[in-house]
Amino acid sequence: MITPVDRDDPGMQPERTLMAWQRTIALLVVVGLLFLRGSLSSGDTAFPETSPEVRVATMAALLVLGGVLGTHVWLRWRGSEHGTRAPGTGRPPQSVASPWAMVLLCAGVLAFGCVLALTVLLGS
Repeated sequence: MITPVDRDDPGMQPERTLMAWQRTIALLVVVGLLFLRGSLSSGDTAFPETSPEVRVATMAALLVLGGVLGTHVWLRWRGSEHGTRAPGTGRPPQSVASPWAMVLLCAGVLAFGCVLALTVLLGS
Protein backbone atom coordinates (compact mmCIF):
# COMPACT_ATOMS: atom_id res chain seq x y z
CA MET A 1 0.00 0.00 0.00
CA ILE A 2 1.27 3.46 -0.90
CA THR A 3 1.09 6.03 1.85
CA PRO A 4 0.53 9.70 1.04
CA VAL A 5 4.23 10.34 1.67
CA ASP A 6 5.30 7.65 -0.85
CA ARG A 7 3.36 9.08 -3.81
CA ASP A 8 5.38 9.58 -6.99
CA ASP A 9 3.61 12.81 -7.87
CA PRO A 10 2.32 14.50 -4.72
CA GLY A 11 0.93 17.50 -6.62
CA MET A 12 -1.45 15.85 -9.05
CA GLN A 13 -4.02 14.19 -6.76
CA PRO A 14 -4.68 17.33 -4.69
CA GLU A 15 -4.95 19.33 -7.93
CA ARG A 16 -7.50 16.90 -9.35
CA THR A 17 -9.43 17.07 -6.08
CA LEU A 18 -9.40 20.87 -6.21
CA MET A 19 -10.71 20.80 -9.78
CA ALA A 20 -13.45 18.34 -8.75
CA TRP A 21 -14.53 20.74 -5.98
CA GLN A 22 -14.52 23.63 -8.46
CA ARG A 23 -16.70 21.67 -10.90
CA THR A 24 -19.09 20.71 -8.10
CA ILE A 25 -19.47 24.32 -6.95
CA ALA A 26 -19.93 25.53 -10.54
CA LEU A 27 -22.65 22.94 -11.17
CA LEU A 28 -24.37 23.89 -7.94
CA VAL A 29 -24.58 27.49 -9.17
CA VAL A 30 -25.68 26.42 -12.69
CA VAL A 31 -28.51 24.27 -11.31
CA GLY A 32 -29.53 27.21 -9.11
CA LEU A 33 -29.60 29.46 -12.16
CA LEU A 34 -31.84 26.96 -13.95
CA PHE A 35 -34.18 27.04 -10.95
CA LEU A 36 -34.12 30.85 -10.99
CA ARG A 37 -35.02 30.89 -14.67
CA GLY A 38 -38.60 31.70 -15.44
CA SER A 39 -40.94 34.62 -15.48
CA LEU A 40 -40.04 37.15 -12.82
CA SER A 41 -43.35 38.95 -13.37
CA SER A 42 -46.54 37.63 -11.88
CA GLY A 43 -49.44 36.75 -14.10
CA ASP A 44 -47.57 34.55 -16.58
CA THR A 45 -49.31 31.18 -16.12
CA ALA A 46 -47.79 29.20 -19.00
CA PHE A 47 -46.64 26.58 -16.47
CA PRO A 48 -46.85 26.37 -12.69
CA GLU A 49 -43.85 27.81 -10.92
CA THR A 50 -42.96 29.14 -7.53
CA SER A 51 -42.93 32.81 -6.66
CA PRO A 52 -40.00 34.99 -7.73
CA GLU A 53 -39.14 35.68 -4.10
CA VAL A 54 -38.58 31.98 -3.37
CA ARG A 55 -36.49 31.53 -6.52
CA VAL A 56 -34.32 34.58 -5.81
CA ALA A 57 -33.88 33.59 -2.13
CA THR A 58 -32.91 30.05 -3.16
CA MET A 59 -30.41 31.34 -5.70
CA ALA A 60 -28.95 33.77 -3.17
CA ALA A 61 -28.51 30.91 -0.67
CA LEU A 62 -26.81 28.78 -3.33
CA LEU A 63 -24.48 31.64 -4.23
CA VAL A 64 -23.55 32.10 -0.57
CA LEU A 65 -23.00 28.34 -0.22
CA GLY A 66 -20.84 28.27 -3.35
CA GLY A 67 -18.89 31.31 -2.19
CA VAL A 68 -18.19 29.85 1.26
CA LEU A 69 -17.14 26.48 -0.14
CA GLY A 70 -15.07 27.99 -2.93
CA THR A 71 -13.26 30.33 -0.57
CA HIS A 72 -12.60 27.54 1.92
CA VAL A 73 -11.18 25.16 -0.71
CA TRP A 74 -9.07 27.92 -2.28
CA LEU A 75 -7.64 29.03 1.07
CA ARG A 76 -6.78 25.46 2.06
CA TRP A 77 -5.21 24.90 -1.34
CA ARG A 78 -3.07 28.02 -1.03
CA GLY A 79 -2.22 27.32 2.61
CA SER A 80 -0.95 23.84 1.81
CA GLU A 81 1.52 25.03 -0.86
CA HIS A 82 -0.91 24.13 -3.67
CA GLY A 83 -1.92 20.86 -2.07
CA THR A 84 1.58 19.47 -1.56
CA ARG A 85 2.36 20.14 2.12
CA ALA A 86 0.26 20.37 5.27
CA PRO A 87 1.02 23.54 7.24
CA GLY A 88 3.23 22.90 10.25
CA THR A 89 4.05 19.24 9.58
CA GLY A 90 5.43 19.33 6.04
CA ARG A 91 3.57 16.11 5.25
CA PRO A 92 1.06 15.86 2.39
CA PRO A 93 -2.37 17.20 3.38
CA GLN A 94 -5.20 14.81 4.13
CA SER A 95 -7.81 16.55 1.98
CA VAL A 96 -8.31 19.73 0.03
CA ALA A 97 -11.54 20.40 1.94
CA SER A 98 -12.35 20.05 5.61
CA PRO A 99 -15.00 17.56 6.73
CA TRP A 100 -17.35 20.43 7.66
CA ALA A 101 -17.22 21.61 4.04
CA MET A 102 -18.35 18.20 2.83
CA VAL A 103 -21.19 18.18 5.37
CA LEU A 104 -22.17 21.73 4.39
CA LEU A 105 -22.26 20.78 0.70
CA CYS A 106 -24.43 17.73 1.42
CA ALA A 107 -26.78 19.76 3.62
CA GLY A 108 -27.04 22.48 0.96
CA VAL A 109 -27.86 19.99 -1.79
CA LEU A 110 -30.41 18.29 0.48
CA ALA A 111 -32.06 21.63 1.28
CA PHE A 112 -32.11 22.58 -2.40
CA GLY A 113 -33.67 19.22 -3.26
CA CYS A 114 -36.36 19.78 -0.63
CA VAL A 115 -37.12 23.23 -2.05
CA LEU A 116 -37.41 21.74 -5.54
CA ALA A 117 -39.69 18.94 -4.33
CA LEU A 118 -41.92 21.38 -2.45
CA THR A 119 -42.22 23.70 -5.44
CA VAL A 120 -43.26 20.78 -7.65
CA LEU A 121 -45.73 19.42 -5.12
CA LEU A 122 -47.23 22.78 -4.22
CA GLY A 123 -47.14 24.17 -7.76
CA SER A 124 -49.39 21.54 -9.29
